[in-house]
Amino acid sequence: MTTTVARRSATRNSAIDDFETRGAASDHGDLRLWLRMMAVHKLITNEARRRLRASFNMSLSRFDLMAQLDANDNGLRMGEISNRLMVTTGNITGLTDELEAEGLVERRADPRSRRALLVRLTPKGRKLFRAAAKANEGWIEEFFSVLASKDKKVMFDILGTQKTWLQTRLRDGQKSGTL
Repeated sequence: MTTTVARRSATRNSAIDDFETRGAASDHGDLRLWLRMMAVHKLITNEARRRLRASFNMSLSRFDLMAQLDANDNGLRMGEISNRLMVTTGNITGLTDELEAEGLVERRADPRSRRALLVRLTPKGRKLFRAAAKANEGWIEEFFSVLASKDKKVMFDILGTQKTWLQTRLRDGQKSGTL
């Protein structure tokens, strides 16, 4: 009896955690597609987050910030990082303080402005990030290994079409004041 109750409870809890279950009974295909995409995104993100923490003692937020810095050898201003990651400058400042204390990033004066600072990866930070990025790339390949190459290409193209349409719609809506 206790095993059955525990199994039902576990099933109920896993259903709560899955975005897709909210629309399972719906006849709305667009809503169900959206929820399926959210469920897949959540599963992949949570597992990548878990693996980054276990393998590199690194949060996904740190990984994202370091990725921005790795792509910009000259460094970035805090506001630029904040805009790119779509988080507050306060969040970036806190992460940067932690990374700097660990010797993974450094702040330097911006040669274009005496009042601004640029954040850059240190050699130690670059080495750690690149090892984590290589592992992350392997994990992402693993997560999509169930799909054939041609299916991945089709999905990529379809989602690209959707992305372009949304970007255009949102830009045009902002221009006309309808958003």
